[in-house]
Amino acid sequence: MQGSSPWGDLPQDEPKDDGVASDAPEPISIAQGFAPMNSGTMLAGTPEMPTGQLIYLQPPSSAPKVIGILVIIYAVFGVLGNLLGLLSSLSMSNSTLIAFDVVNLGAGVATLVGGVMLVKYQRKGVMLLLVAIGLSTAVGVGQMTMTEEIYDQMLADEDISQEEYDMIMETSGLIQGIGTVMVVLCGGMCGLIVAIPLMVSNNGLDDSKLFG
Repeated sequence: MQGSSPWGDLPQDEPKDDGVASDAPEPISIAQGFAPMNSGTMLAGTPEMPTGQLIYLQPPSSAPKVIGILVIIYAVFGVLGNLLGLLSSLSMSNSTLIAFDVVNLGAGVATLVGGVMLVKYQRKGVMLLLVAIGLSTAVGVGQMTMTEEIYDQMLADEDISQEEYDMIMETSGLIQGIGTVMVVLCGGMCGLIVAIPLMVSNNGLDDSKLFG
């Protein structure tokens, strides 16, 4: 005897076949549409640089400070030498030599001040040093033209004998020429050394001016 449904003789529901396949759809991989990592796929395109300009900050060159320290050391000895020269000129009572030594002393002080400015990376320090070097070179050339006058005074003060004086006078022209050339060459070399900070890139010097 077949069992019957307590709810009546309702036929059991059977799956309907309306032409649509009842099979579940095939699973689709989520990786479809993406290139596998190991497939050797290359990305094509032009890389774009970020907007703006990249600036690399570097410390300023140490050339101004090094040269400034050397100038200060040189200026200290130069000022002491100029003081001794001024005392010697005062003892000779030669007004021209005294004036030269006073100018030389002022140039030495200017050299010292210029060296301090250069250590502080002030551009006007270089300008002041160039002026001081030009002034001291001019004074040196002027002193060389007074060689005969100086030896005349030394002979009058009996600092040298007549024989020594005659010997010096025979070569006075050569001494003046060689001395003048050496003074000019030394001044030019000093000027080039002092101007090195202006020729070095990233020297760190400010925009200060000697005049104005």
